[in-house]
Amino acid sequence: MTKKTVSPPTWKSIIVKWLGIFPSVLLLSYSLKWLGVKPMLLKLFIETIILVPMLTYVVTPLMKTLFSDWLYKGMDVKEEDRETVDIGS
Repeated sequence: MTKKTVSPPTWKSIIVKWLGIFPSVLLLSYSLKWLGVKPMLLKLFIETIILVPMLTYVVTPLMKTLFSDWLYKGMDVKEEDRETVDIGS
């Protein structure tokens, strides 16, 4: 039998995701500019190659952990029933 998890409100998830994505994109963009990467296609390729795994395995789990109490505030949910991010075994 699978365990049913409870997700936080969508608007709160959107805010938390944006708080993780914005600084990551900003930092990487400025880093590539500082390194002198000029062609837009190359810059976009490098950014996505770095950002997608970083957001999946580092930023999203970190943000969910940091904001977990706020995400589920006002909801009658046990901690073990909260939605978690599975990053593999």
